[in-house]
Amino acid sequence: MKPTKEIIGLRIISISDGTQVGVVKDFVLNPQEKTLDFLIIDQPTDYFGAKVLPYADILGLGEFAITIPNSEVIQDVAQNMEVQNLLRQNTRVLGTKVLTKKGQLIGEVKEILIDEETGRIAACLFESDARMHEIEAEKIITLGKELLIIEGDQTVQNKEIPEQSNENLFEIPSYSMDPTPVSDPIQGLSRDDDSVGEQEAGFNLFEQRQLQYFIGKRVEKTIILDNGDSLKAGETITPEMVTHITTRSTLMEVTSHLQKN
Repeated sequence: MKPTKEIIGLRIISISDGTQVGVVKDFVLNPQEKTLDFLIIDQPTDYFGAKVLPYADILGLGEFAITIPNSEVIQDVAQNMEVQNLLRQNTRVLGTKVLTKKGQLIGEVKEILIDEETGRIAACLFESDARMHEIEAEKIITLGKELLIIEGDQTVQNKEIPEQSNENLFEIPSYSMDPTPVSDPIQGLSRDDDSVGEQEAGFNLFEQRQLQYFIGKRVEKTIILDNGDSLKAGETITPEMVTHITTRSTLMEVTSHLQKN
């Protein structure tokens, strides 16, 4: 699960040409389906003049960037009635009050956790009595404009977030919001800890699809794979080579240096 605060600010990279095509500025929720349906990118003051990325067109949602097949999947809000309807509903969830079905006002939503593979809301985190609690999506009755209505009578019935983790969980990171495309989208993406990419617990579904996309493609520079072998510039990527891409840092390096078609 990924909190929305870790999605905002991510760079969007087109795999077809290896360039940055935007930055995530906001997200659009579908309250009826309890899903994150669109990401707003390069957002001007007027939402309806913005561009959006349908969540269904995302190939990978990682720690450093979001990958898409090409820039053609990005759409104008003005030409997409579905996203216009969702924007008019203005269901933010963050900052709304939490109300039980029996009418108890028990807290305020501080974060939304998203299932990276499906875009579905997995849970919401809310503050009650100076403590953070997690309510699973199955127990959420209504995602309203002003209220989050849930099953249950009191906060103790919900999963409580360990107190020691609250500080880091809700600290909003600082991101560069410069949407200007760059030739090397990986430059400047490190978040102080160079070892982040090496602490892998396995790729998610999006990243596995991204690996499969590499097969048959070529890179424009020589890259050292995670087993120490070299993927030479201009060399066709084989299924065996893909098995030697085991960290997200290498995956992103290959992504950003794929040869243009």
